[in-house]
Amino acid sequence: MNTVQDAFKHNAARRKVIIGGGLILTCITLLSCVSSFMIYREGFADTPFFVQQSLSLFAVTVVEGAFIWLVYGFTRAFSSFSERLISLAGMAFLVCVMLANIITHFQMVKSIPLAPFQEAWLAWGAVSVFIAVLIFVLLITLADPVTRLIRLELRYLGKQQETILQAKTDGLDSEHVQAAMIERAEIEAQELAEQIVGSGRQSLPRGSSRLYQQPQRGYLKRGKR
Repeated sequence: MNTVQDAFKHNAARRKVIIGGGLILTCITLLSCVSSFMIYREGFADTPFFVQQSLSLFAVTVVEGAFIWLVYGFTRAFSSFSERLISLAGMAFLVCVMLANIITHFQMVKSIPLAPFQEAWLAWGAVSVFIAVLIFVLLITLADPVTRLIRLELRYLGKQQETILQAKTDGLDSEHVQAAMIERAEIEAQELAEQIVGSGRQSLPRGSSRLYQQPQRGYLKRGKR
């Protein structure tokens, strides 16, 4: 009885730990959203105000949404080794991005001079994150076991159809097909000969048809005598 109670207490404690970890991740992600928004907003300063805010919000959604997607996928959905490895690498990369955004934003607000790598980060590093996120998403999509099974099934069906067509092509040179072609040619020749004879008889005039029949009758009478 004590063992069952301890198991229930342990599960309840684990549930509280998971909920607490989720809240901490949510708070840190929201804090990173603010810093990322302020940094990315400067990159769209040449656009109207509404467009600038929209693009900045979109950039924040890409970065922070990719982190949430990777965490959820690693804990709930990703099953293969390659998927989990890519998601771990992506989460580590995005954590570094969030850290760089938070530190750089605080230094900018406090008017603290930025390090050379932070200047480079503001110049081109922060924008390059979008391409990196795209690469991680593509890698995980291609490493999906279901997608891999679909590709293997399509490859199998393609080889099967290719084998069937090759067998049909080879069968055209067999003796059975050649004999059938000769027999069909003879049948077509007989039908064509009958059509030619029938059309010739129909094209003769009536008088000539009688003359053609009379010699035959006379010849038959002589034969009887």
